[in-house]
Amino acid sequence: MSRADAVHRGGSEVVVFGRRAVMEAIAEPLVEVGEVRVARDVPGEFRKELADACRARGADAPMVTDGVGVRELSHEPRHDQGVAARVRLTTIVGVESFTASLTGAAAAAPTRVLAMDAVTNPQNIGMIVRSAVASGMSAVLWPMVGSPWIDGLIVKSSASAIYRCTIATCGTLAEGLWELKRAGFTLYGLSAGATTNLFDRKPAHRAAFILGSETEGLARETEELLDERLSIPMRNGIESLNVAVTAGLVCFHAAR
Repeated sequence: MSRADAVHRGGSEVVVFGRRAVMEAIAEPLVEVGEVRVARDVPGEFRKELADACRARGADAPMVTDGVGVRELSHEPRHDQGVAARVRLTTIVGVESFTASLTGAAAAAPTRVLAMDAVTNPQNIGMIVRSAVASGMSAVLWPMVGSPWIDGLIVKSSASAIYRCTIATCGTLAEGLWELKRAGFTLYGLSAGATTNLFDRKPAHRAAFILGSETEGLARETEELLDERLSIPMRNGIESLNVAVTAGLVCFHAAR
């Protein structure tokens, strides 16, 4: 089974692997812990620490198995470090539910959303999520079409920040952006050719920032929905930045 087949696309149940990622999942109150497997050749000190962590959370004791048993769950033998867990993320909502929740105090506070347009590299996605959480973005808009779903590699790349990230799911990105527009969001697209400097623009009360793919930038369908295109000023002949670096700059500017 491929890594893509190992998770239910759009579902809140995901498989995480690696010693740090699993331990952090067990320690995170926003994560519900299901099955945990650990290989018997993993050092006994770590197996005891893992068992103690499960007991403290009221989760089932880890299943001690061979490497094959762990691999059957993780599907990533090169990265799982002999431990994997099935968990449920409680911060995943549909975009309609997310916008409907913006009432009362939530409506009064500025709302900032980050969206990805066909960003496909798991490492970049994980780092984007980490910046979104660290800067206090309200949510990440996550399309089911054009982007990979959450898996263990994205979890590891986010340094487990994804456990605390509000993820608003949608079908296509265009569908999600339309829903945001209906809820009063201003849509800003990051584009190297834009004449307006990102850092000169004060975001609207409800603002969504859309990042283009690593190779193609923003799709035409996305461009047509934008309220404004913004760019990051470049010097010394550099034309563009890595999408994860761009996300970091956008997130912390939006949070100001």
